[in-house]
Amino acid sequence: MNRFHSLTSLRFFAAASVALMHAFGQNEQIPVLNLGYLGVSFFFALSGFVLTWADAAGSGAAQFFRNRFAKLFPLNAATLVVATVVPFAVPGGMIARRITFIASLTMTQAWLPGTASSFNPVTWSLSAEAFFYLLFPLLIRVLRSFRVGDLLGTVVFLAVLQPALGTVVQSTLDPATAHFLTYDFPPYRLPEFVIGIAAAMLMQRGYQPTLRVRSVSATLAVSAVAAALAIDLFGARAVWWLGDALALPFIVCLIWSVAERERRGDSTILIHPRLVALGDRSFALYMVHYLVLGAAAVAVGVTPQTLPWWLALPCLVAAFGLAGLTYRYLEKPCERALRDLLSRRRSATAAATHG
Repeated sequence: MNRFHSLTSLRFFAAASVALMHAFGQNEQIPVLNLGYLGVSFFFALSGFVLTWADAAGSGAAQFFRNRFAKLFPLNAATLVVATVVPFAVPGGMIARRITFIASLTMTQAWLPGTASSFNPVTWSLSAEAFFYLLFPLLIRVLRSFRVGDLLGTVVFLAVLQPALGTVVQSTLDPATAHFLTYDFPPYRLPEFVIGIAAAMLMQRGYQPTLRVRSVSATLAVSAVAAALAIDLFGARAVWWLGDALALPFIVCLIWSVAERERRGDSTILIHPRLVALGDRSFALYMVHYLVLGAAAVAVGVTPQTLPWWLALPCLVAAFGLAGLTYRYLEKPCERALRDLLSRRRSATAAATHG
C-alpha cells in the first residue's frame, strides 16, 4: 500500500478549513473557523508521513526533486500570474514588486518577512514545503539509522522544541517579527515535517503503541485542541504559534489512527471515492480560494478577509468549483507534461554522456 486514500480525503478537510477561515473566520470572529490555520500544520506533518510511506525518494534524490518540482511549480506559477493581475496583496514600489515576484516564483518568499505574504499570500507554505523537500533525502537517510526508541524520542523532542523556541522568540522580539519567525519561517516549521517522517517510519517498522501510550496520547491530543480553541477565543494573531504547537499532538494522532485503520482494512467513509477525489483537488482549492476572495475584495473596495458573509459565501462556492476545473485542466496536465519533459531531458543527457 503506497497510498492511504483516507489521508488523501483528510487533505480536503484541511484545505477547506483554511478556505473557511479566510472567508469567514477572521472577519466574523467565529472561533472554530478561525482555527483553519491549523490545516497548514496538518499539511506539513502529513507531507512528511506520506512521502516516507510511499518511499518517494526511493528512485534517488534527483528524481524526487523533479517530481516535487513538477507537482508544485505549474500551479504556483499560474496563480502567481493571476495574483499580479488582481492586485490585492502586491507590495509597493517597482523594485519591491520584482523582488517579491521572483521570490514567489522560486518559492523562496517565506524566508523574508517583506515577501512572505505578497501576491497570493497562501503560497508562503509552498516555500516551506520546498525547503522540506530539499532536505527530505538527507532526513530519510539519517532517520533510517534510528532505532524505534530513537524515533519516538525524536517525535517527543521536536514536539517540545518547537513551542520552546516559539516562547523565546515571542518573549524577546516585536510582535510582527515574532509572528513571522514562528509562523512563516520555514526552519521553524521543519519539526512538523520531520515528526511526520518519524511517525511513518514507526508504522513501517510495526511499532504498536501500548494501551497506556494510546490513552496518554489521546488525552493529550484532546486537551491540546481544547486549549488551542480556548486560546483562539482571544482572537490574537500572535498566539497562532501556540495554537500550532498545541494542536500538533492531535494532528499526529489523527494521521496515525486514520492510516492504521485503513491499513487494517477497516471500513471508513474516508475511503469513499468522492471524498478521495475531493482530496486530490485540495491543493488546487488551497491555491485558488484566496484569489477568488481577493478578486471580489478588489471589486468592492475591501480586503479579502473582510468581505461580508453574503459575498464571501458565493466566492467560496466559486472557489470550490474553480478548484475542480484547475485540477483537471491545469494542475494534472501540467504536472504530467513537466515530468515527461524533465524525464526526456534526463534521458537525453544520460545518452549524450554515455555516447
